[in-house]
Amino acid sequence: MLHHIKHYLPSQTPLKDFIHHNSLHAFQDKLFYEGIFTAATIFGYQVTLELKDYRQLYSEGRIRKDVVKEIVEKRKGVISADFWKSCMLEKKYDCHLAPRIGWLRSHWNTRLNFDIDNKVQPLLFRILSSYLDQGIAIQKFPLNEKGFLASIRDLQKNSGEGFFKTKRAKDLLLNEDIGVYELYDPCWK
Repeated sequence: MLHHIKHYLPSQTPLKDFIHHNSLHAFQDKLFYEGIFTAATIFGYQVTLELKDYRQLYSEGRIRKDVVKEIVEKRKGVISADFWKSCMLEKKYDCHLAPRIGWLRSHWNTRLNFDIDNKVQPLLFRILSSYLDQGIAIQKFPLNEKGFLASIRDLQKNSGEGFFKTKRAKDLLLNEDIGVYELYDPCWK
């Protein structure tokens, strides 16, 4: 009986607000294709059919040959149209999507043998969970009107213990001139 009804029970305490996250919302101010191709570059999303699918549709006649011929001639010229049509239908392309997201983590793992997930996530998730609390925590996160980073900087400055133990980590957090880009370079001092 319990096994049956557990599918109808929430796995967490109800939140006060409905949360729906559209992962493409950051691109809604762009033209449609510009937005989806930007998302593809950042997240590695496959936002169109794969090349092999377009080629299959072309060979089945679902993409009209006369339309393709007209467009290729218009964009590439009548003289070079056969070359471009051949490239479109036969040339091998590397269509692998390499997302930018995760690049830094992967770089630190492979080049520096440093598992950033293992070192960062436990503390970061505790801090973020407290900061983003939906009224469940016993004590409210000491919010700063300037946002999350300014809040944890204030906490680090004004508390006896703080979040970080090493001098370097504390210095990096408290240095307001440092951003993510400075941290990309493992040799940065």
